[in-house]
Amino acid sequence: MLKVYSHTDADVKPLLPQVSKYTEMAELMKLPFWIFAEGSKPIGIVTAGKEPLQMLAPIGTPVAVINLIQKGQHARVLKNFASQSLKLALENDAQLVTVDISSEEKNTVDSFLEMDFKVLADSFTMTLPLNREFGMPKNLELRLAPREEMNKWIEAARESLSGSADVVMERILKQLSEFPENLLDLYYSMEKFYFANLDGYGIGILNFSPKAGRISNVGVTPSRRGQGHGREMMLFGLRQLRAAGCRQAKLRVHVDNKPALSLYKSLGFEVSERRKFLIWEDEAA
Repeated sequence: MLKVYSHTDADVKPLLPQVSKYTEMAELMKLPFWIFAEGSKPIGIVTAGKEPLQMLAPIGTPVAVINLIQKGQHARVLKNFASQSLKLALENDAQLVTVDISSEEKNTVDSFLEMDFKVLADSFTMTLPLNREFGMPKNLELRLAPREEMNKWIEAARESLSGSADVVMERILKQLSEFPENLLDLYYSMEKFYFANLDGYGIGILNFSPKAGRISNVGVTPSRRGQGHGREMMLFGLRQLRAAGCRQAKLRVHVDNKPALSLYKSLGFEVSERRKFLIWEDEAA
């Protein structure tokens, strides 16, 4: 039988060391969270907060994030967890609830889909060891976007990433354009943002996180696609990550983005996992 522990319960303390990587952000942001457990074994966590926690809805929208901790659970346990975790999220007024699950956890995915969750993204996580040198772009100029040009970068990103199957990034960029300045400051401090120029004209964007070793986005304006510019931007980003001391680069790509998959594989990236990003939204909100 599943038992739910609030982060304020005295009895939750023995469980916390087992779930620290899932509660770190909640504790840092002072957000309430609840641990679902069978006996002494944590099954999952629900964290409640407000946007921009997920960056998928207008600022201030109540949201909840569900994390599955123990994999390979019995279908009965997973169905119970899906039902109770959504119930808890709604009791905390969440208008949007998300869960990011490995595609291998088919029973878990099915349990949440039965609770009216939808698949917002179906993506591969890909990784590449940074144990070799990467060349500099031959034709492109990569210019670091200053903070005062972040809104310009966001608009360029919306154009450069248009037509992608990745609706998650499309929604995030829409919300970013409406961010107050203090939140844009925070976002800007977490990533490196670049404009890609060719002969003085903007033809794409790139952003990455040296701290996380992650290529976040690479996009080419539609009229310039298929000319090798994405590859040059990727080489630049990988070079920067390696210079920052990262041993491995990672990225996320939608399973239907065939051109991007082909590019990443040609650079040596390999698929490490496939994940589904599920969302429940209050249609009446």
